Amino acid sequence: MKRKALLVMITALMISYNVITVMAQEKPAISLDKALIIALGNNQDYKIASHRLKEANEKVNIVWGQLLPALESEASLLRQGADTGPMSLSDGQYDLKFIQLRFGINPGAFYHSLQQSHAGYALAKEELRRIKHEVEFNVIKGYFDAILAAETVTLRSNSLQVLQENLKDVRRMYQTGSVPKFELLQAQVQLQNQEPVLREAENNYRTALEIFNYHLGFNAITYTVKIDDVDKNAIRLPVEETVIPGLIKTAMKNRPEVLQVSLQRDALDHSRKVYQSSYLWPTFSVSGYYGKTYQLPNPVNINLGGGPSPDLSQITGSKDWQDTWQVRFAATYRWGTLIPFDSQRALEREEREKIQETEQKLLQIQRLTGITIRTSFGRLSTAYQTILSQEKNLETAEEGLRIARESYRAGVIKNADLLNAELALTSARTGYVKALYDYYMSRAELNREIGVNSDTVLFREDSK
Repeated sequence: MKRKALLVMITALMISYNVITVMAQEKPAISLDKALIIALGNNQDYKIASHRLKEANEKVNIVWGQLLPALESEASLLRQGADTGPMSLSDGQYDLKFIQLRFGINPGAFYHSLQQSHAGYALAKEELRRIKHEVEFNVIKGYFDAILAAETVTLRSNSLQVLQENLKDVRRMYQTGSVPKFELLQAQVQLQNQEPVLREAENNYRTALEIFNYHLGFNAITYTVKIDDVDKNAIRLPVEETVIPGLIKTAMKNRPEVLQVSLQRDALDHSRKVYQSSYLWPTFSVSGYYGKTYQLPNPVNINLGGGPSPDLSQITGSKDWQDTWQVRFAATYRWGTLIPFDSQRALEREEREKIQETEQKLLQIQRLTGITIRTSFGRLSTAYQTILSQEKNLETAEEGLRIARESYRAGVIKNADLLNAELALTSARTGYVKALYDYYMSRAELNREIGVNSDTVLFREDSK
């Protein structure tokens, strides 16, 4: 009965072990480079940022459009009346303006509006780059999370196989009377304890794939990762910590978050100068038109003793269409903006406070960036050293398990010692895989914080 129950348990474990294999067969595996392309193509935030970049470009065009005069045509009817004075000479007029031009500009306001729009465009471009880096980092993290989870499943499966082989050896030795029943029970318990651990590892792998595909833009598991996509030969030795100040300096020039705050400060400064231009510069304008006018004159009653009335058509107009034109140049200065509580001056002061706010925010980001770069660099160096040590530790643990298995079969050690050797091997494998994960994640974090690919700065030329 016990043997039957044990066979059922082993069968269940093997079915659970095959889950990852079946999942990998049903879903195509994808490389990291292709995953990055798919993620950028499906990410809504990236698409929104692309549209906002185009909107910012149109704002630049809007400012340049201020240099174009307004060209119009107009037809109008004017009716008027007065008892005396010049207005009494006419009831109104008809106007046809074939072409009418109006143009006005404040030079200071135009220049700073143009610079503000350019800063807004650069800000939108950096936002697009920031989202691109964030998407790439999330995909890289999800990719290596899935690899780590898959490697964990493999480790747990290997442990299962070792425990199965161990149970066979213990049962054979128990049947020959070489070991007590306690060791048989202990081997069975160890095998049974491996089942929930393996199931948890499989569930973590499935969850990691769900998150990875979410970052790709899918609502279900559409792709799996290539487990052998980790190039262990590409592990290189980071340079000394003396390069950290250079990395921080590079980040200040290239990191999107830093450039965004700097550009926001520049845009606010130009916005302040736009309001300032209302009292530093006059507004220059030119207008004119050419057209036809039809006057509606009133007869002039001038009593000259019954003689002929004089011709006053030059004053009152005649009932004929007349050619008319007008050109006007002006320079208008709004002296009211010199008053401190004028709305333009208040807006100028508001922008000045916003500039101070962005400068403090820039200092905050610079400090946080320095801390993050130093932390990521330290984690990268630690991960590299851990990989080297775990490689040697892994070889030692494998040799230790081989010796322990032979010693147990020879009756030199107890089953508990053999299980400890197996546990040491599992721990060494887990530490090695985790070190690989930390290494690649630290590189991705540094690239995100610096804003560029930092491989040429981070690694020695002679490292392997």
